[in-house]
Amino acid sequence: MSKIKKKQSITSTKCLMTLLFLVCSLLVLSSCAKNSADLIGNWELEPSEGALNDTAMTGYVFNENGTVSFYNGYDGKLTISEGEWHNDKDTLVLRLDDVDTPERQIRFKIEDQTLYLFSDSEEGKTTYDSRYKKAERFSFENLILVAKSQKEKEKQDAQIFCTLSPQEIIDQLKKAGQPIGEVVVYTDPVYTSGLLKQPNLQLAQAARFEDTSIEQPENLIEPLGGSVEVYRDYTVAKQRYDYLSVFDEVAGTTYQAGNVLLRLDNAMQLESRRHYETVFLGIVK
Repeated sequence: MSKIKKKQSITSTKCLMTLLFLVCSLLVLSSCAKNSADLIGNWELEPSEGALNDTAMTGYVFNENGTVSFYNGYDGKLTISEGEWHNDKDTLVLRLDDVDTPERQIRFKIEDQTLYLFSDSEEGKTTYDSRYKKAERFSFENLILVAKSQKEKEKQDAQIFCTLSPQEIIDQLKKAGQPIGEVVVYTDPVYTSGLLKQPNLQLAQAARFEDTSIEQPENLIEPLGGSVEVYRDYTVAKQRYDYLSVFDEVAGTTYQAGNVLLRLDNAMQLESRRHYETVFLGIVK
């Protein structure tokens, strides 16, 4: 073979290899683009067989502009995390607020209007961790508006930092007409070892007050009424609020405004609690 023909052959081979590479790249890009387009919309979790998920509410909303909303809840309490997403070679890259892991990479596939999510990116893995069905409307649609309103309140609360002490807040509640009697201010030796310890209260100031509209049984360690807890920042207060809210039906109602919590005992009438909440939100703002 002459040098010219040999050179032409090498050039042709290089061109062919380049062409094949471009074709493969286009196919991959096309596949990613298709899967990205298929992800757009609402996806609701489909419970696993035998799982106790009848009261669980979980779903994703993937938007064309790269934003995502993640709904998650249980027993009628729904929360919303928001963030961004993109598709990296059939791997869903999620960046969400309000979750333990801000960025997650999840391998996925879409088949028959079902989104399968895998916990790792190993090719060839056949079992999936969870699956989601495409949905026009979520089954928990009626709770989304409430969750969005709560999300907006949390954003506003994060901007509030109150420098008043629990005693000063209680004094203002009383001045505004709330039927407050005895006040117990907790000091370090008392509350770090006693009644209001769990969790994170060591980072707070706290005081409990008597509501004189409630009949006070004899030999009570603490008066019935409510308490005020002031934390070092919004984040710690929110952790405490989330913990206490689980016990609202048993122990009482908890309200949050910035770094301050107001807890009202269940012995108090609902209408009275609403009056306290209104005044409280007017004080801590």
